[in-house]
Amino acid sequence: MQSNQYSIKIGGHITLLFSIQSKNINIDEQGSRGVGICIQKGVEVSVTANKGNGDIKIKSTVQNLSEKLYVLIIEEMINHFEIIKKYNWEFQINSELPFSQGFGCSASGALSAIICILKIINEDENIFQDAITIAHRVERKMSSGLGDVTGLSAGGVELRIEPGLPFPPNNGKIINWECEFPMLLCWEQNEERHTSEYIDNEEWKKKISEAGQQCISILNKKEWDKNIWSDILEQSKIFGERSGILFDSSRKEILGKIENILKELDINSFWEVRLCMLGSSAVILPKSLEQYNETDLEKILQMLEKRNLNGCITKTNLNPIII
Repeated sequence: MQSNQYSIKIGGHITLLFSIQSKNINIDEQGSRGVGICIQKGVEVSVTANKGNGDIKIKSTVQNLSEKLYVLIIEEMINHFEIIKKYNWEFQINSELPFSQGFGCSASGALSAIICILKIINEDENIFQDAITIAHRVERKMSSGLGDVTGLSAGGVELRIEPGLPFPPNNGKIINWECEFPMLLCWEQNEERHTSEYIDNEEWKKKISEAGQQCISILNKKEWDKNIWSDILEQSKIFGERSGILFDSSRKEILGKIENILKELDINSFWEVRLCMLGSSAVILPKSLEQYNETDLEKILQMLEKRNLNGCITKTNLNPIII
């Protein structure tokens, strides 16, 4: 052990459309097909290890933080690296984004924590694959994520063609394209939803998966590069409507508020609003990746408070996991 302390920040991930693939008894093969965007804002975790017997201490001011996630991380990692139970572990968790709002915070927090632990115990050789594998398993055990971890393994704008871990012996398949562009994340305070409310509900699973499969099959026939952007915007809109997610919770109201702001500022021909799955949240995205004015987002941000919405500006993250 070279150092007993390590810190890292991993960016978050938003999902625009997806289908649920969670029936396989092997959790490494579970997940989702879908389209997502890796983002720069995310979760920073600082881990400290001291000689002990595997005790865990968590420090954070983050609301809706699941301490169980970090307990599961230690339990899962002990199965692979016995040395971990010879230390006490302290996690300091800071987030630039709210949890339980569809921004992939539990995945980015899990990855950050796992990478820190692997660094502390000098397990560098397969660190990328180990971190992705352990984070994916823990997320599935928590029902807190389907595709965020695998999405983060790719970076940029990704299409998850097949569910599960994206390396042998698993059949997960993911492709991506890279283009940095700005976006504005918006959410309603105190309207958090846990992913499990949907993916563990048979009726929602059926509606989401049918809508997601239809949209993915259309996108999968095209070249996956930035020229597909207008198709992604179109299919994500269709998905929100067909799946019924648009009409659940207060999501339609959020979209309405944001669309009114865009019209008020006379910039609705340059920006689109889409839901982030599965929070009470939305993302404002450029209609064209070549033609937008980034200062528009600052103006929108100033107006969100008047509509009782929170927000922050971020960009695509092309290399989300730099170890």
